[in-house]
Amino acid sequence: MIPLFKSTYSIGKSILTLEEPSKVKDGEADSILKIAEEESLEQIFLLEDSMIGFLDAHTKCQASDIQLIFGLRMNCCNDVSQEQKGDSHKIAIFAKNDQGVKALTKIYSLAHKLHQGFVDSELLKNNWSDDLKLCIPFYDSFIYVNNFLGKMCLPNFKFTQPTFFVESNGLPFDQFVQAKVEKYAAEMNAPIQKAKSIYYKNKEDFDAWQTYKCLCNRSFGKERSLSNPNLEHCGSNTFCWEAFKNER
Repeated sequence: MIPLFKSTYSIGKSILTLEEPSKVKDGEADSILKIAEEESLEQIFLLEDSMIGFLDAHTKCQASDIQLIFGLRMNCCNDVSQEQKGDSHKIAIFAKNDQGVKALTKIYSLAHKLHQGFVDSELLKNNWSDDLKLCIPFYDSFIYVNNFLGKMCLPNFKFTQPTFFVESNGLPFDQFVQAKVEKYAAEMNAPIQKAKSIYYKNKEDFDAWQTYKCLCNRSFGKERSLSNPNLEHCGSNTFCWEAFKNER
């Protein structure tokens, strides 16, 4: 099982920072790099929602002699040429090396410059590189949204071999999603990788994380609170490093 860290650069998603270990003080937000130091991690899988924090992560991982495996979670739709993007789902693209970072940056730039942050199968195929790795997230994938939200996402990944992530976080639908993922991956003869999304350090940090998400997801006419957060995938306190350590 691999840990998929996300930092505060993915606004509204994580309370983990990329602060240098020596600068982290007691009582302050936990740092992914501090966790890596404490646990003697030689590499970090960082799956962000934008490229904004890449340079900071790259620089600090180099200084700490940690291998950074950087991934980007993106919106994928059936056709980016449509004004209304319609049904969409999430994909994850990881850079294998420096050339992969350049290819990933190009795809990210095209998506945000021309298509409101969306990609489709054609855009990916035309700009794909063997220096990239396509992965399918467990939550918010086309398998999840098609089977459980009634969407009609029709991705075509024949230009590469995707890897499908499987997670177990105690949510009531985890087993149902896993069964669908395993069936689809078997039909595609595609590999499956056990993973865990990590947004905070310990289970006791769950309330702080949920409070942060409530603050970042406020919208007109909707009241959010810890008793009624109205947030997807927030019914478990295991999206953390502590749970990863206990389960691996």
